[in-house]
Amino acid sequence: MTRFMLQAGMALMLAAASLGVTGCASGARSTQMIAAPTIAPASAGELGYRQFRVAATQGGSETNPLWMSNISNVDFKAALEASLRAANYLADEAQAATSEITASMIDLKRPLAGLDMSVTTRVRYSATDLKSGGVVFDDTVAATGTATMGDALIGVERLRLANEASVRANIESFIERLRASLKDKSIEPKTP
Repeated sequence: MTRFMLQAGMALMLAAASLGVTGCASGARSTQMIAAPTIAPASAGELGYRQFRVAATQGGSETNPLWMSNISNVDFKAALEASLRAANYLADEAQAATSEITASMIDLKRPLAGLDMSVTTRVRYSATDLKSGGVVFDDTVAATGTATMGDALIGVERLRLANEASVRANIESFIERLRASLKDKSIEPKTP
């Protein structure tokens, strides 16, 4: 073997070893799942303005570092609350809320490998008026997020990024659909 081939082989082995060390899966980060709806935030006097609290999120799971990235309930709830706050739908304090939201992740479709990874989340959102018990919103929202080799070289990182993009798009779609639903419902607007 030539010296060049030995050096190339050693470099390849070092690269493979470094990928193995840094290739542990990490869970989706709540800060990267916060939606930025394309619609303007709700304003004072508008239906739903600072009226909601997030009662519960379920269906997520913790990440096993030896397997693949997941979305925990805690991080999903934090991202949903931050997104609702940015859209002016989250009550300043949970006790002040007049409506509550529950979110159940019912499906998380992820690839095992790939250059471009696309993840689809299906979440059932339910929002009820605490005073009347009336349903404000009850539907399943599906959204897909994709991460490419340009986003992350390591596959487990690409999968985490795709998870985050999928949840971000899912929450954004939910907020936009919630706003449309609020226009059809009769709940009293909260004044500041």
